[in-house]
Amino acid sequence: MPRETTSVQNASPPELNVTLPLMSDLPETSFTWNDVELLVDILLLTVEDCEFLSCFAYLREPFKSYHISTGPVYFGCMGDDQGKKMKIVLMRCCKVPGVPGGSLSVSKDAILLLRPKAIFSVGACSGLNNKKVKLGDVVVSAKLITAAHKTPPSRDIGKLIKHVADGWKAPLQNADEYNAKVHCDGVVLSILEANRDMIRKHPEAIAVEMEGGGVYAAAHDFKTEWVVVKGIKDFVDEMKSSSKKWKRIACVMAASVVANILNDPVIFQDWPHFNAGIASSLNLVFLQG
Repeated sequence: MPRETTSVQNASPPELNVTLPLMSDLPETSFTWNDVELLVDILLLTVEDCEFLSCFAYLREPFKSYHISTGPVYFGCMGDDQGKKMKIVLMRCCKVPGVPGGSLSVSKDAILLLRPKAIFSVGACSGLNNKKVKLGDVVVSAKLITAAHKTPPSRDIGKLIKHVADGWKAPLQNADEYNAKVHCDGVVLSILEANRDMIRKHPEAIAVEMEGGGVYAAAHDFKTEWVVVKGIKDFVDEMKSSSKKWKRIACVMAASVVANILNDPVIFQDWPHFNAGIASSLNLVFLQG
């Protein structure tokens, strides 16, 4: 390992200028489902608490509800200073995509229930090439590689990806000094951990995570827009102790990029919601609980 990389890995992470909520700060009680105004615009899907709380920090007017098909669902909005708002849903899934409660089943249930325009898989990932990315950088999936597929982004997301960092400012106290980067052309592996063969077969990949493949599969089945946005928390094959220091930074950085996109509602105003007619033809509709 190069000496300069080791020093970066062991260095203290930069200070955030965003205060994250604690789990104890989340809403204690739930609104009844009948009081929730549907449809929603965007679904944010996370796994770990740090990922969830980083996204929650950017929600305005947050509240919680519950549906029997999905469990707890957190709602809020994002928008511009002129009063235009996007309805946002924030949910969690477990790490392994193909199991009950994983990103595949949670995404499918949420699409059918909430009919979002797009799904964003948000959180932290591991870097694969420390010459191309550094800790705290954000990778946006211009191509996602799973064990079965190599897929570019969906149509409307594909037009947006190159501009996701337009106007973005890193949520760091000394952002100019750290010079974090958003990689809008990222090739991301979505595979089970420690699959060294897949990593060796795809030297073009710059990051690896686990949940994106399930999100892609669900979105593909239901013709819904999707994208993976992840911050670099550590590097594969290097000491995992660094991830404890950098995971929080990586999660907040990714959430801030997503918030930067969603705070411009005009972009999404003509995007279609999931078409319930597709689900109806498959005899899968359960929009009311």
